[in-house]
Amino acid sequence: MTFWKSGRTPEPLGDPGQARLAFLLNEYTAIRAELVAAVASQQAVMNYGLAAIAVIYTGVLATWSNVPLRTGILALAPVLLMFVWFVWYGEVKRLLRTRRFLWELEKKVNAVLRSPEATAGESDLPAGDVLHWESWVRGRNRWRENLHSRPAYHLSTGLLCGTGLGTTVLSVVLGVTDSGIATALLVLLYGGAAAFLALLWYAVSLVRSNPLLAGAGKPIT
Repeated sequence: MTFWKSGRTPEPLGDPGQARLAFLLNEYTAIRAELVAAVASQQAVMNYGLAAIAVIYTGVLATWSNVPLRTGILALAPVLLMFVWFVWYGEVKRLLRTRRFLWELEKKVNAVLRSPEATAGESDLPAGDVLHWESWVRGRNRWRENLHSRPAYHLSTGLLCGTGLGTTVLSVVLGVTDSGIATALLVLLYGGAAAFLALLWYAVSLVRSNPLLAGAGKPIT
């Protein structure tokens, strides 16, 4: 209000096209930073998960003769591993979101700045575009292949969920074959197994319902 009472004339906003382009590029830079943060967080969570696996099974081996303690560790460890997986998968989803958004934004920026007169030289990258990474890594390269490292994610999931499943089976087998185990420990074993299987089912449903994973391995043309 004071601004208008002073009688000053507001400064022009400048070229709307340039302002729009500046917003697009600033958003692209911000999302790139989000992608880097997601990768770092994902790796940190996996490191903690591997450390947790080492601690858990070192504890199991060290206390194998202590049946109550061994039973408790084997019953609860799979649930802990599933929680680690959920945190890790949250960072994977964050990474998938940023990659997909960057790809869409990359196409938009290229549409604004595309130069038909540009030459590519010896590069395989489209000459007229100014941003290339997301399109290139998804298949617009000389090999026509998606270059994202998918096996690492499959192996990480197999490590956490597979270790949890193996531990659950081991705990139930030991509980069934040990006739002297207390009823309370059996309840803990079966309760831990049920909780793990419920979390595993929920994890599978999350992965299968994630639209960002549908067709993620198919190269673009």
